[in-house]
Amino acid sequence: MQGRTKCPYCGKNVVVEVPDGASGIQKAKCPNCGMIMKVDVREREDIEESPLHPLVKRKPTKMPVIAGILLIVAALLGISMGAALLLSENEALHGSGMYEGMVTDGEGKPLEGAEIYVMEGKDIEKVAETDENGYFHIENLSAGKHRIMVKKEGYVTKNVTIGVFPFKSFLKEKIVLNSGEGWENKKALSAWVFDILPVFSAAIIILSIPPLIGGIFALMKKFEIVAIIGAIFGIFSIGFIIGSILSIVALILLLLSKEDFRA
Repeated sequence: MQGRTKCPYCGKNVVVEVPDGASGIQKAKCPNCGMIMKVDVREREDIEESPLHPLVKRKPTKMPVIAGILLIVAALLGISMGAALLLSENEALHGSGMYEGMVTDGEGKPLEGAEIYVMEGKDIEKVAETDENGYFHIENLSAGKHRIMVKKEGYVTKNVTIGVFPFKSFLKEKIVLNSGEGWENKKALSAWVFDILPVFSAAIIILSIPPLIGGIFALMKKFEIVAIIGAIFGIFSIGFIIGSILSIVALILLLLSKEDFRA
C-alpha cells in the first residue's frame, strides 16, 4: 500500500510503499533521494490515503563521535607540546654553552678585528675577536641571557643582549656595525626566545582546553556550538602541527553532522 510523508533527508513530500496491512513503525525508501527512512503507519478506514509520518529521529551517524575523539587527541597533543616547551625552558637554564656570531658593516661585508666583550654587571671582559670572515665564538657561557659589547674603531659600538643554550649553537647571529661614533642597543633573536617561550608555552596549553571541552560535548552530541568553538580553538593550539590538522577534520565533521545534535 502507499501513503504520503515527508522525507527527513531531502525534505520532499513523497509517496512511499509499505507492505499491505502493515501498521506501526515501518521502513520505506524515499523515491526522491533513495534514502531508507522509518515511518509510522497509522490505521484508518481508507488505508490508501492514510498518512505516513516519519519519526522525528533519523538514523544517527558516527561523525560527532569521530570529531569528539579527534578533538580530545588534538587537546592532549597541545597540552603535551606546551608542557614540553616549558620543560625545555627549565632545561635551557641549566649548564653552559657556546655563542657564535658574525659581525658585518652596513653593507653586509664581514668586519675583521671587531672586539667582543662580555658585560656582567659592572664587569667587562674581552672574550673574542672576529676573524677575516667576521666570525667569532664565545665558549663556556652559562645558559640564559647575557649582554655583550661589539666594538671596532670607526664604527658605532653595539651592546647586544643574547641568549645562550646548553648545547652547540645551530645558528650564527649577525651583528651589524654602522660607520660612525657612539653606541646603540639591540636584542638578538636568541634572547627573544627566552622571553617568549614561557608565554608561548602557556598559550598553547590554554588554547588546548576548549578543544578538550568541545570533544567531550561532541561525544555526548550536546551543545553543537560549544563543540564547533572547541574545534576552532584546536586549530590554533598547534599540538605538534598534527593537532591543528585533526581539529580541521573535526570541524568539518561537526558542520556535516548538525542533525545528529538535534536528534
